[in-house]
Amino acid sequence: MIQTNPHLALKECSSVLVSIITNIVSLSLISGQFHPTLKEFVISPLPKKHTLDKEELSNYWQSQICFSFPKQYDVVKSHLMDHLTSNSLLSSHQSAYCKHHFTETALCYIHDHLVSAVASEKVSCLCLLDLAAAFDTIHHDIVITHLSSWFGVRGSVLS
Repeated sequence: MIQTNPHLALKECSSVLVSIITNIVSLSLISGQFHPTLKEFVISPLPKKHTLDKEELSNYWQSQICFSFPKQYDVVKSHLMDHLTSNSLLSSHQSAYCKHHFTETALCYIHDHLVSAVASEKVSCLCLLDLAAAFDTIHHDIVITHLSSWFGVRGSVLS
């Protein structure tokens, strides 16, 4: 019996699977539905080494094969970013989720403004907030309203 690493098998087939997964996610966005079976995963134990005792559970890695395809989120993000960019709906200071923009980009922008303010003898104030759990505290109906009214997200995608 030949044992195959499921992750390796998926990686080997990725060139074919990427376009299929992209189509599935795109159709899900259009229809507003995502098939329940695509939200399931299988836990499959993989031996850490083939020479170890097969009866000992600690000699196995717990491997998950996820059928919801984590790439679905990348596809959704890509569609949304294309929409926001093509309609000039992003702030020029947006750093998160933008190519070539990082935390360092935002910090450099703030630093440059503070240095300019000091050079111009202007008073500056910087207020920093820890928003690590911010998404858990917001009212989701407000987010949906803003996605619709500010960003033009409508129909099944908004649903």
